[in-house]
Amino acid sequence: MSFKYLAERICTESSVHGLPYLVKRELHWTERLFWIAVLISATYFSINMCLNQWERFRENPIVYAMELTWGKSDFPYAGITICSNYYDEEAFTRLIQENWQVKPNDTKYQYYWQFLSVLNSLHVDNLKSLTPFAKDKNLKKLKLLDVLLQLHAKRFPTQLNDSVTLSSGLLIDLDNRFNLYAPAITEGGLCKTTSQLSKYTNPYGKLVSLSVSKVIYCGFLNECNTKILPLVDSKTDIRIYIHNVFDVVMPGDRNTILHEIKADGSLTMELLLSATTAESGVRNLPIQYRKCRYPDENVLKYFEIYRPGVCRSECRIDAALRLCKCKPYFYAVAPEAPICDVDGMLCLDRKNWTQTPCNCVPLCEEINYNLQKILQKTSKFESTIIVMLNLPSMAIKRRVVFSTDQLVVSFGGAINLFLGASFISVFNVVYIFAQ
Repeated sequence: MSFKYLAERICTESSVHGLPYLVKRELHWTERLFWIAVLISATYFSINMCLNQWERFRENPIVYAMELTWGKSDFPYAGITICSNYYDEEAFTRLIQENWQVKPNDTKYQYYWQFLSVLNSLHVDNLKSLTPFAKDKNLKKLKLLDVLLQLHAKRFPTQLNDSVTLSSGLLIDLDNRFNLYAPAITEGGLCKTTSQLSKYTNPYGKLVSLSVSKVIYCGFLNECNTKILPLVDSKTDIRIYIHNVFDVVMPGDRNTILHEIKADGSLTMELLLSATTAESGVRNLPIQYRKCRYPDENVLKYFEIYRPGVCRSECRIDAALRLCKCKPYFYAVAPEAPICDVDGMLCLDRKNWTQTPCNCVPLCEEINYNLQKILQKTSKFESTIIVMLNLPSMAIKRRVVFSTDQLVVSFGGAINLFLGASFISVFNVVYIFAQ
């Protein structure tokens, strides 16, 4: 069977507009040119429309709609992480003598005291404060996190044991519930947290979960407020982070609220919860098109679950290892990676390592918290932090407006409109070749 015979038969039996006229023998050559032009034009417009539909599917397959939240009672209370520059003078003196054999009357004593003060309040945004201690050989092999734990020995145990959770602080909320805060090493330093991912912020060198209060779920018929007693002296500065309780705290993140206060004052924070849900069809879209993930769609190597915060943590660890060949002690995961010393931390600061772009999409179904009102005043009595949570009457819902099956239908419609081709046309070509 010759190629000419096959071509003539396909053109003759095809339902594509104008194709049979190309092989019609009695047709004038000018008419044949006309039908060629018609076919080329129809092919161009059908391809152009298909490309437009493909671009729409890639860029805008989802719209955001509003839905009522009345009757729902499963809104999780905010995660709270508290950090401070608390210090114990006795611990400072003891560590200086143990590590450098320097006594209070020695000339170097003040130098090492200043170093411990800087380390005690070190966080991701003030690494430059280590500059005076660059190239100091006496600090080269110092394990910064171990020193930090020893500085906070009265607040946290220095190693993992059964008393860790008892020493981490029992704080009482307005409904007389005890909130158990777990020790956590974060980009904000050594903190206490209610995050349910305490495994990934465990400061004791092992990726095991620490005891922490269970998540409180709020409804419209009950108050969701917490009263926190910081339990530190009046000279201490406190940083309180509000974040998703199912994620780790990431200072500077757009979904993290930060407020700094003095321990001799009272603070009232009024929050508004915002919720985003997704209909079931969203999961069927490719991740690169819906631009969000579900927790079980994990691609991270250091974490067993996907969350935006842990994703950014992994991104920053990889960036630190790439730029300065070490990771800061702020991260408990990747324990096999070399830990930065003072020079390594300054290297990260010079390289602006936190500015590394991270491809961390949000969750398809997520909860965020927005600061509505804040009231701060000096108190002559015990310092308190009150966090009040207001629930929304409306929530945002991700809805699919252009799914994969709709994309296939739009392709078929465009090709059928301009060319008259269909599945039957393709089957007919296959049938001819099969004979």
